[in-house]
Amino acid sequence: MLVCAIAFCTQYNTSVTNHLGAATALVAILVSYRTPRLFPPDLLAAATGSWACVTLLWAADFDAALRMAYLYGAACAMFIAVRHVVHTRAAFFAVGYAFLAGCVGTTIKLMTDPVPNSFQVRDSVMDFSIRYGIEGVNYNYTAYSLAAGVAVAAVLLLLGPSTKVEWIGILAAAAVLFWGVLLTGTRGALIAVLVGAAYLLLSMVAARLARALAVATVPVALILVPLGLYRVLSSEMLWLDGAFAGRATGDLSGRLYIWPYALSHWAESPLLGIGPGMLTATGDLGLGAHNLLLSVGNDLGLIGVVLYAGILTFALAGPFRHPSPACLRVAGVFLITQAPIWLTGHWEVSPVCFVALALVSVAPVAVRPSTSGTRRRSVPRHSAARAGQLGSWRHTVTRP
Repeated sequence: MLVCAIAFCTQYNTSVTNHLGAATALVAILVSYRTPRLFPPDLLAAATGSWACVTLLWAADFDAALRMAYLYGAACAMFIAVRHVVHTRAAFFAVGYAFLAGCVGTTIKLMTDPVPNSFQVRDSVMDFSIRYGIEGVNYNYTAYSLAAGVAVAAVLLLLGPSTKVEWIGILAAAAVLFWGVLLTGTRGALIAVLVGAAYLLLSMVAARLARALAVATVPVALILVPLGLYRVLSSEMLWLDGAFAGRATGDLSGRLYIWPYALSHWAESPLLGIGPGMLTATGDLGLGAHNLLLSVGNDLGLIGVVLYAGILTFALAGPFRHPSPACLRVAGVFLITQAPIWLTGHWEVSPVCFVALALVSVAPVAVRPSTSGTRRRSVPRHSAARAGQLGSWRHTVTRP
């Protein structure tokens, strides 16, 4: 129940999760009365949270760094708690449904009591110059959360709900969440949903190709784009920037200037980083990097980047290597949908992302046992008795 509460609140009430998520995760582990599983993803998550605390020693603004370090630790703790508690198919779907319920609740708030950034009303659904959000929550964060909800809905569908009612409910929830993404006007979230849908279609006709694209393309893009590939692809990126009505900025909403600025700050302390949240707290621009690699690099240095990348790698390795095609698609759709958000947003300490990642990492527990393989032929009771008698007779006559 506690893990379900975490999954729900990560979406519906981010402030509660940010304040109480770590403590709730610890209690969930303790009341499970099970010994923690010391697998690589869990160890790397614990190491990442611990390293975030160590980096406080050289942070220029201790108070600001402490808040950010806590968010790193809380996200990692929730990741470990979900993986620790979810070890059956029933638990997997319970947490998944709680996650979706939080998403739907967020979308309802977005539709019934939005905070518009203008007094105007949209002329069309795709008029992204008018954006709607939730009081006290960043527009982009809301959009990214709903996009993650669509991905989790796809995960649940791929793993096969038990009843038709569940199928219909999940599909309806995904449709509602997609509408919420459109209302926020966040391009990265919309692209995430669209590329996720494209990946699912490709995986149905060419599963190996889809897996190769996900495993090879996403890591390369996450590393090379912020390190300078965006300059080579500037014309393509600017075309994409102008493809959304009312949101053309000519610089990806400032990211083409923020990325080199963030990279130069990381270069001041490449191995150890400058401290959690210090790019925003002490930098001249007062802005974050808006990119996963550059954000973690500045906060935790190359050591933190390696630890963080290890969490993602080992968490997704299990589903990718599982013989079930459903697990492969589950891992792929998560990786593909998160890539646009990791590339352009602040998602490094998101409990939403870490809870969804934890669920995906334990997806094999939700795979239904195969019934199409070789079945044991039922043996009549009298035949089994004869076989037992024959075995005992052979044992007797061969004894020296």
